[in-house]
Amino acid sequence: MAGHGFSWETRVMSPLQLPSFMTGASAEMVVSVIFTLVFIWWAIYSAVAVYHWARFGRSSWVAVPALAIHLAVSGGIFVFMTSGLQ
Repeated sequence: MAGHGFSWETRVMSPLQLPSFMTGASAEMVVSVIFTLVFIWWAIYSAVAVYHWARFGRSSWVAVPALAIHLAVSGGIFVFMTSGLQ
């Protein structure tokens, strides 16, 4: 490759540069954003489940207790997960 001005010895690799919004992110901030996104997903899932059980499972005797258990257990898990965040 003589004459082209390129050689492996003169090429310098720069380190990976993170986007500017990620450079100041702490671990707690990242975890809280992830938990918030998971909570939003859970809330949408729960709303859809409640709608479908109320609409199509009205005659089922297990629908209301199952909804109550789902909301209580899932809500408890999220409270436990986020209780240690600052």
